[in-house]
Amino acid sequence: MIEIAYLVLITSTALLMGNEFSIAFFIHPSLTQSDHKGFIPAIQVFARLLGRIMPFWMVGTLVAHLALALFFWSSQHAASLFTLYASGVWLFICIFSVIFPVPINNRVGRWNPSALPKNWESERKLWDTYNTIRVAFIVLAFVFLVIAFRRLA
Repeated sequence: MIEIAYLVLITSTALLMGNEFSIAFFIHPSLTQSDHKGFIPAIQVFARLLGRIMPFWMVGTLVAHLALALFFWSSQHAASLFTLYASGVWLFICIFSVIFPVPINNRVGRWNPSALPKNWESERKLWDTYNTIRVAFIVLAFVFLVIAFRRLA
């Protein structure tokens, strides 16, 4: 039973990590290579869609991390400690996201492509920087979770 819970959480975390990684290292860089202003409508589609989905996915993943950490806690077992580390990192990811990239994402979703704000380029670059930081922490949480799973045996 515990193995299945870990595999479900690892899968959810891996999918989220892949989504954020692909945006940070493939989608945004590809879109910005063309007409820089031309990519705004595409970015807005992602901003609106992911702005609706990600809060549930990220908080759901945090709740699953915490539930796994609490439900299967044993101070004598290394898996519990690494699950707790992953949970702590995931809590940081959620707080970081709400404070830094989410407000920018919300502004981008409301932009008028024909009347962009003067600082639109710096806003996009800042969001990309914040997202790259978030990806690094998601990778860290994922690694802790995989280590926890490996330590079950």
